[in-house]
Amino acid sequence: MTVDEAIVTALHYENKVRDHYIWAATKSDDPKGKVFFEVLAKEEQGHVDYLESRLKQWRAEGKISADPIGTVIPAPDFLQKGLEMIKASQEKRDYSDDYKRLFTALKLEEEVSTYYKGLVETLSDPDAKAMFGRFLEIEDGHTAIVQAEVDVLTRTGYFYEFQEFNLEE
Repeated sequence: MTVDEAIVTALHYENKVRDHYIWAATKSDDPKGKVFFEVLAKEEQGHVDYLESRLKQWRAEGKISADPIGTVIPAPDFLQKGLEMIKASQEKRDYSDDYKRLFTALKLEEEVSTYYKGLVETLSDPDAKAMFGRFLEIEDGHTAIVQAEVDVLTRTGYFYEFQEFNLEE
């Protein structure tokens, strides 16, 4: 796959995820859920903007600069510390619709992470490889935060795939 094709395909994934978050924000009845989806939609829009600029640069210059891309998503250790706050602020209501939207978001984030992982493993251009490596880190962070929300809403006893309690003990 060429760098041009990789960026165009990445744009497809990022637009798809962004559009899901925008839609989910408009459908969520929970103010906290709405904000959660809006923040991730804004984050994904930043990815689209960044990739569009890299595609333009690639097509004009035949190279991409290694300008860093940031993220609004906190580090996983910070998120883990917020678990008790999330649990304490939960209101009793039906979260089934937000859960469905989160589950779809989780699948989309996993899909885009898999794509970026493949690019990091196969692209030969070092700048493109570095750029997509950073996107992989960010998307893995998105996957973790969406998974955390799913875990809290479903009360599975897991948070970030770590078991919080065990009924067999």
